[in-house]
Amino acid sequence: MRIKAILQQRCPYCRQGSVFSGFFRMHPTCPNCGITYEREQGYFLMAIFVGYLLDLLICAPLVVWLLLNQAPLSWYLLSLPICLLIFAQPVFRYARVSWMHLDELLDPRRPEEIPTNDERSTTNDEVGRSSLVVRHL
Repeated sequence: MRIKAILQQRCPYCRQGSVFSGFFRMHPTCPNCGITYEREQGYFLMAIFVGYLLDLLICAPLVVWLLLNQAPLSWYLLSLPICLLIFAQPVFRYARVSWMHLDELLDPRRPEEIPTNDERSTTNDEVGRSSLVVRHL
């Protein structure tokens, strides 16, 4: 079920592998099936718009509450940035995962884009070596 995979932040192709390896760090490839998450350069730019939509959905109830209570302008100027800061990390993660799932739904990967077992082990070895090089610099 795709909704469950989005909520659990799983791979859009196999829906098993985790997308994130840290707080803001993504795996470059799926640990389970080996697909590359970033399909092309600039792939996650569309996730910014998904993030804007999520921010709107999160902040709209606060704005409505402030309007109904006739709050002064200073409450808006104080509460909205705090709300956005609190939800920045979940919005970042869910915007990327939602975008990947939407893209996979609208433009499924072709068979030649899916790595074979041999390519998966090579890709994971290369990723491991490149991260070691970066750490030692």
